[in-house]
Amino acid sequence: MKHFYFFLLFFASFSSVLFASGDPVPAGGRAWSLAGTTLTLTDGWALFSNAAGLTGVTSPHFLFACDHRYGLAGFNTVTAGFVFPTRYVKAGISFERFGDQLYNEQKLGIAFSHKLDRVSLGLKVNYFQVAISETGTRKRLLFELGGITEITPKLFFGAHVYNFNQARMANYQDERIPTVLKAGLSWRPISKVMLNAETTKDIDFPATFNAGVEYEAVKNVYLRTGISTNPTINYFGLGLQHKQLGFDYALRTHPILGWSHHLSMSLKIRKKTKKDGPTVTVEQQL
Repeated sequence: MKHFYFFLLFFASFSSVLFASGDPVPAGGRAWSLAGTTLTLTDGWALFSNAAGLTGVTSPHFLFACDHRYGLAGFNTVTAGFVFPTRYVKAGISFERFGDQLYNEQKLGIAFSHKLDRVSLGLKVNYFQVAISETGTRKRLLFELGGITEITPKLFFGAHVYNFNQARMANYQDERIPTVLKAGLSWRPISKVMLNAETTKDIDFPATFNAGVEYEAVKNVYLRTGISTNPTINYFGLGLQHKQLGFDYALRTHPILGWSHHLSMSLKIRKKTKKDGPTVTVEQQL
């Protein structure tokens, strides 16, 4: 079984679907259902995709997500985060874990964002660790930088670079953690519809193209779909918010490896006046 895990890990990484060895991965059901086209979204989940989007955070809230890929426990990912506004910047702390006892990756990050007129900028620092049962553990620092600009009230542009410091994992054959560049547009013709398109370029591999659509069918019920190339992968998702709980679910279909499931929740802490007392509600990933 151990050899099977390593074979599948090797195969999937070269087919650009597993995002192993330090690659950035989408986080949350909304991101997965939109094929990862989240560069321009200004919510708490920007903590994992483009820190510049944290400028949309108005109150503290918690984030949690889990990914179940291809029916294999060794390919699961657990993600958690906490985002909060301060007087001068919006900030967040994130944790991600992929794998099992044979092979696992862990990433602890801290992010900051600030908005100047129509431009938002974000910086994130990650402490990345990879552990392989037979070879030991390696740890590195990764840096991310991103931006979002409002071209018009209905059109937004986002850009992001992951691991711009090109951290090296090993001296042998100059093995480095992938450096990934992303750029994309988001068009929101009406309040209930959003159409996203992005391109992703690992500096060592061909570029891929992703597109995603979100539609608010009824109040607080969101239907989503997306597609990505190289290879062609389809995504579908549903977002719900009911009273104090909000959830997002995504299904991804791979032509060879099968289905993956992604579930997430966002819990917002909203402070009221002293007369009303504090309360806790859930914020949908907007």
